[in-house]
Amino acid sequence: MDYPFSYRPVINGEPDFLLPSKEHFKRFSAECIIFTAKRTLRERWRQIVTEGTRGLGFYLATIDDAVTSNQLNEMKKNRIYLVVPERLKRQKYADRINVVSFIDFFENYLDPAMIRWKKAKII
Repeated sequence: MDYPFSYRPVINGEPDFLLPSKEHFKRFSAECIIFTAKRTLRERWRQIVTEGTRGLGFYLATIDDAVTSNQLNEMKKNRIYLVVPERLKRQKYADRINVVSFIDFFENYLDPAMIRWKKAKII
C-alpha cells in the first residue's frame, strides 16, 4: 500500500511498526505513528507506553472484543487508540472515541499523516 514504515524498530521498546521511519523518529518523534498488533490484549497493552512514549499516538490493532471500560479509560489517558474491525467498533465500542475502525485509522490518521510527511519532504 506504499505506506513507509520501519518494522520492529528498537526505540524505547520494540513496536511492530513505526511510521514513517525510525530515522524520522530520531529527528522528530512527536510526528510519528507507533502501531502494534495483538490478537488479545489482557494487560499487554501497557507495553505500548514503553515502546516510544514520544509518538503522535499509539495505535493498537486487535480483534479482542473483551477490553474493559477501565482498560479503555487508561488507554485514553496514555494516547492509545484501539484499531479494530468495523463490525467490532459498531457492536462493542461504538461510544468509545479512542477505538477506531481500520478504515477510520487509514482515512483519519494515517492518510493525513502521509500528506504532512510528503509536504514536509519526509517521505
